[in-house]
Amino acid sequence: MEDGTGALVGAVITASAAVLAVVVAQLATARRERRQRVYARERAALLDAQDAALVARTALRAVGTALERAAREVAPSAHVVVAVPADLEAARSEAEGRLDVRLARVATRDVVDAARAWQQRARWAFLGDEDVTARDEDDAWGALNAAVAAALDDRGWWERRRGR
Repeated sequence: MEDGTGALVGAVITASAAVLAVVVAQLATARRERRQRVYARERAALLDAQDAALVARTALRAVGTALERAAREVAPSAHVVVAVPADLEAARSEAEGRLDVRLARVATRDVVDAARAWQQRARWAFLGDEDVTARDEDDAWGALNAAVAAALDDRGWWERRRGR
């Protein structure tokens, strides 16, 4: 009987090891799939935010160009308040609102911070502040795009995310 018991114990141990291996493999697969889903969501949010920033940049530039054109049409000695055309102001407001919504979905703090820094400089550069130049805005735009590119690099992405 001992020979039969030993074989039975061996079979139980082998089956238990096989079940344990399957469970461990399934857990590893589930973890990897979860990381991929999280990365896919963040990637989509990053690309949406980058697209929204481009639309906001275009809208701010259009408003700035309209203000500049209107200011040139007025005599330099005249004190005038220049109004932005309603359609351009609405487009700017909508574009910046969309950017705000898209940034709320981004988990990568560096990208959100770079977008806010760019947005502030762009408002001043396009809407008329001599202290913020087009070069400053362009540098901030480059920094935003570099932050997005770094966040999209999936090598080490999960480790950076876990380190927050």
